[in-house]
Amino acid sequence: MGRGIARRLPRPARALVRKALTLFKNPRGVYHKYKSKLVKLFGGVAPIYGEDYDLHWGFTSFKGKVVLDLGADYGSTAHYFLKRGARRVVAVEGDPQLAEELEENFRGDERVVPIHLFIERAEQVAELIERFDPDLVKVDVEGAEKVLLDLPRGLVERREWLVEAHSDELYEGLKRFFLGCGLGVRAFLYSNGLKVIHARP
Repeated sequence: MGRGIARRLPRPARALVRKALTLFKNPRGVYHKYKSKLVKLFGGVAPIYGEDYDLHWGFTSFKGKVVLDLGADYGSTAHYFLKRGARRVVAVEGDPQLAEELEENFRGDERVVPIHLFIERAEQVAELIERFDPDLVKVDVEGAEKVLLDLPRGLVERREWLVEAHSDELYEGLKRFFLGCGLGVRAFLYSNGLKVIHARP
């Protein structure tokens, strides 16, 4: 549409034309800008802070797996894992308000087990692993991932792990720990210098 014609349109119509042109020229950018609103509109749980979970956690297949999700916020990662084919998600969140939203978001969905628990000790993680026997453990607990270093090797070596390391020191320690458990280790740089460790048998 020529600029002259666009100028003759009423102001609301001009704004609509501009948005349509932007969508036509940059559909990917428009999608990422409004992704969380689209998810809410069409069902599901939007990623917290607008994160891109394909970049954050998409290094492996979740199909048919039981996932222990430590640091599950209001269920956005649980929703992502289910969408990617997970059979069941044990979603653990320590923040009371987020834990309440998590429970509300998955009320009546038997594929998700919401648990309100603040991770502080390796024993807590060990109890969850022994109780639910997950295939994969995802950990994003704002520095408390250091407790993994105290887990018994027998609970670690048979499982797949996705861990966000919140410092270089924790990254190096966790990498050595997983290698010492006989797991293969890969690392991916996420945002703000954070590294995501993917360890698997």
